[in-house]
Order: sequence, then C-alpha cells, then structure tokens
Amino acid sequence: MATAWFGPCPHCNIALSYLQGVTGSTMTPKCPRCRELVTVTRATFLMADHSRPAPPRPRKPTSLT
Repeated sequence: MATAWFGPCPHCNIALSYLQGVTGSTMTPKCPRCRELVTVTRATFLMADHSRPAPPRPRKPTSLT
C-alpha cells in the first residue's frame, strides 16, 4: 500500500512530498533541489511539494525621496 507524508529536506529545507511504496521508489532517494541523499526507512520517491504556499518573501524598503 502506498503512503505519503510531507516534510523538509534535511539538507536544504525545501518542502518535500515523501511518497512511499509507489513506482520509482528507492531506498536512496535524492532531493530534487540539492541532489543530496535523504535517509529513509522505506522505499521512497521524493518530489518537491508545491501544494502549499511558500512563506512570504521579505520586502525591500523603498525610499520616498
């Protein structure tokens, strides 16, 4: 049975979807952003999680002169 959970990459902190037991799963998945190996306990397919909005970016101050 396939399962999924969401969490950050332990290296670059990007939001990831950890899909376990799906086609393409491996015990040595790499982060799609930093390409580092992610330690898992079950065969997992990693994918960037774009299902939630990103945190707001800080605005640059503008001068009114």
